[in-house]
Amino acid sequence: MKVMMPLVGDILSEHFGRAQRFVIYEIENGVVKDKKFYDAIEHFEGAFPAWAKSQGVDLVILCGVGPRAIEFFNSYSIDVISGVAPQEHSKIIQDYLAGTLIYTNKSVCEH
Repeated sequence: MKVMMPLVGDILSEHFGRAQRFVIYEIENGVVKDKKFYDAIEHFEGAFPAWAKSQGVDLVILCGVGPRAIEFFNSYSIDVISGVAPQEHSKIIQDYLAGTLIYTNKSVCEH
């Protein structure tokens, strides 16, 4: 399983469209096997979901995201967890794997 998060520095970006970079964790049997960082690509409608699909991402963990972006991710069979508070990505993945990640799953975005 591959899990992607948009980042500003090492912190979950409040809006994935404004991310400086992305981290993709590779998870096997509930354990992190690998993680890779990627510079953000140009932002336009549908760009990040399409890029995530090309990287084989199964799940994105986000803070703020609009309903249209969620539709794009879902159209590529990528699950979305949203409404996660901005914090260090390593803490988020740790909480996700432990089943203790706090999130609202609400579409939160200014557009």
